[in-house]
Amino acid sequence: MPRHVDRSERREAVGRALMRLVARDGMEAVSVRSVAAEAGMSVGAVQRYFSGKDEMLQFALRAAVDTAAARLSEVRIGPGRLSFAEGLRRALLTFVPTTPDTLAEARILAAFEARAVVDADFAAVLAELDEQARRNVRRALEYAESVGELARGHDLDALTHVVLLLMDGVLWAGLRTSAPSTEELTAAIDTVVALVTGAPARAAAR
Repeated sequence: MPRHVDRSERREAVGRALMRLVARDGMEAVSVRSVAAEAGMSVGAVQRYFSGKDEMLQFALRAAVDTAAARLSEVRIGPGRLSFAEGLRRALLTFVPTTPDTLAEARILAAFEARAVVDADFAAVLAELDEQARRNVRRALEYAESVGELARGHDLDALTHVVLLLMDGVLWAGLRTSAPSTEELTAAIDTVVALVTGAPARAAAR
């Protein structure tokens, strides 16, 4: 009796293989043939789940973002949870690539960002994801303002963009050949959290 093959599981296996390939060899190494070899499948098997390279890349992009979003979802602020300052600090720290897995994820996201500059379809996917992130950050800032955990006088729209820019900046900084140390990035994050919340620079770390 033939073994039942779960389509979603196979797609996810192909997506993981693609992400390993991008993290190790860059976007230029991606093809249906190279991904099939990385996944231990035939080219025909991969083509049963993806129509081509672009569909595989967009699937992998969403998977990488979902992984980052899952880590962020563990950072919860509110009564009985984290203060806004500590929550913001921990959220920003999730973007510091400190392990082989998070470094690979950062390389993947950076590669997709670069692709989006010249590919309208990828730009549209990233615009959708950016809008989701913007709404989430804005809600967190509104909450912090409502409970008095935000320094007065902020333009919340502008501050939302600042936080999003910092998230991107931390990720890209960790990829540079002359990357700051984890300690330096942490100190920079503590400084920004202090400026946003009006708390002493190290108060958010406690």
